[in-house]
Amino acid sequence: MALIEPADKDTLYLFCLNMTVVIRIIRTSAIYILYLSDPTVMNDFRNQPLPPVLYQNAGKAIHHFLEREGVRFSRLFVLTDEVTHRYCLPVLLDGLTQKFHSIVIGAGEQHKTLDTCRYVWQQLIEHGADRQSFLINLGGGMVTDLGGYAASSFMRGIRFLNIPTSLLGMVDAAVGGKCGVDLDGYKNMIGNFAYPEAVIIDTAFLNTLPEKEFRCGMVEVFKHGLIADENLWNQLRDLVTDANHLPWSSSILQEMNSIIPRAVEIKNNIVGKDPFEQNIRKYLNFGHTIGHAIETYSLRHDSDAVSHGEAVAAGMVCESFLSTKLCGLSFNSLTDIKSLMKRTFPSMHLKHEAFSEMIHLMKVDKKSDSGEVSFPLISHIGKPELVKGVDADLIYESFHFFNS
Repeated sequence: MALIEPADKDTLYLFCLNMTVVIRIIRTSAIYILYLSDPTVMNDFRNQPLPPVLYQNAGKAIHHFLEREGVRFSRLFVLTDEVTHRYCLPVLLDGLTQKFHSIVIGAGEQHKTLDTCRYVWQQLIEHGADRQSFLINLGGGMVTDLGGYAASSFMRGIRFLNIPTSLLGMVDAAVGGKCGVDLDGYKNMIGNFAYPEAVIIDTAFLNTLPEKEFRCGMVEVFKHGLIADENLWNQLRDLVTDANHLPWSSSILQEMNSIIPRAVEIKNNIVGKDPFEQNIRKYLNFGHTIGHAIETYSLRHDSDAVSHGEAVAAGMVCESFLSTKLCGLSFNSLTDIKSLMKRTFPSMHLKHEAFSEMIHLMKVDKKSDSGEVSFPLISHIGKPELVKGVDADLIYESFHFFNS
């Protein structure tokens, strides 16, 4: 006679399966509690020094880097999109003294997907990549986000380096250690934290940017001023006012050699204190809670989707309105912020029929907590604070304020 009847076997199997899940939950919770009490036990990432940011000619910088480090790489790969392959890769060729394989992906946010990652991984496998291989990400924020995730996931992680070619990439996406891709239109839903070996910033690449892309990058610089440096904000506001109707990419470009390092310094100061976004790193999301909802809605419904910069500019106006209502931001500051963002993208308008879906998108965004929408807001220019549980009616009001 069997010691365990078939029905009992099924019961025992389910019991063991459930206990395994419970044990894993307890183990994960214990590790997280240890992390909160002693962050050194969690992950070497927290103790890693921030990667060096090199403000140099990209060709010379990569040449020196490969001379010093290249002997350790079994294979070298360069990831570009269709645009940076044509206009930016030639700048690196003299510095790429080591044989490399070029991986080219489609340009634009619509290609920031797991399918594109799969293509990158397949290229790595087909051309003999192993754990000693090295990936150079040459492109804007989409390329460095996706390339960092592809590298940090391949064979549980290969080393990589970022060379941002857009202003947005230089001041935000390529620094800070966040990597990821979109999923079904949801922004950056799949990703992790992984530092590049270095970030090379060559402002000569900004000469290749269309005017709209330059303005998108300026929005992220505005954000850094608003959350951390009133003097930087005032400088940017005056620069834009002086530019009047001239193309910013020509009239403001000469100031970038001093503005970009300050923006990177602000981000690195915050990231160094909170790499896993448990607290103050959330300040860097100012404008992005609403901005990502705007961008996601547009990617889903519009044939000509709004850019990340346009969405975040609108998001910062809306969240500045919330700051006035909830944190005491002055009406004069709110007016200044709205004026500058509207000057940046004059035709930007939020569709009334999009409002309810955007509220829903905020609730499922990775920055929400148990369906409760949280916001990094500002009480004064350069003074951020976190606010949880903002009422939906107030968010609707912010949409109407932006359109007014």
